[in-house]
Amino acid sequence: MNEPEPVVVAVDFTATELRLMMSDLAGQPLIRQLHPLPELPTEEAWAWEVGGRISTLFAAEGNKRWALAIGVACPGVVDGPAGRLVESDGQEGWDGLAVVEALRRHIDTPVVALSRIEAALRGEASAGAAASAYDSLYVALNQHPAAAMMSGGRIVGGGSGRAGALPALPEMVPGEPLDDETVQAAASLLADASALLDPSVIVLHGDPAQVDALIPILQGVLDEIAPGPQVVPAALGENAAILGAYHAAAIVAYEGERHE
Repeated sequence: MNEPEPVVVAVDFTATELRLMMSDLAGQPLIRQLHPLPELPTEEAWAWEVGGRISTLFAAEGNKRWALAIGVACPGVVDGPAGRLVESDGQEGWDGLAVVEALRRHIDTPVVALSRIEAALRGEASAGAAASAYDSLYVALNQHPAAAMMSGGRIVGGGSGRAGALPALPEMVPGEPLDDETVQAAASLLADASALLDPSVIVLHGDPAQVDALIPILQGVLDEIAPGPQVVPAALGENAAILGAYHAAAIVAYEGERHE
């Protein structure tokens, strides 16, 4: 009788969608799923929905596999050591969501939680626009603008998990053209952040038309005041966060040296 195969599970959720990926230990995806998320007003409801979807992945395969670790990319500010979504950009009521604890009630395996923005940077750094870059800045241009920073190959989290917050960045609504004032304000703010971090690459993710409009302006400002970084569009799009969640889970799995 064959032994169950160890796998790594990656989870990425927003206010309306849940992405799941099961991968082998070499990082090869075995299963990918996308599900709509209903209203989940309580931690228990969230845990049953997400934990149930993960359990279904294994049940559908006849339980021929087992989870070595699970990585969860969360919408908002995450306290990584506590495994908690501190401030949610998703549904109301998710502030304080105990992501790790809630899932461990359903699935007995190591679980790690990180913000979607940090996960996206990990994804782009592993197989996207920031591949092989040890110092990079990833910027999400959406209704909740934010950035993630990597310095010397390590994510900069900050004392409260808020490193990369961009409260002064103008909101950019997908599908709407950017006016000159917004473009200049965004370029100025990101140039200041770049001058402090000194990245080799700046990855912009967002509405393609808005990203295309901002890249040459930001590149021009950087070439004048802090030459060196290359400004590029994100390569992985919405797939970056779940790939980053996989890499975070893989680290936890190997560091814990867990065996069935």
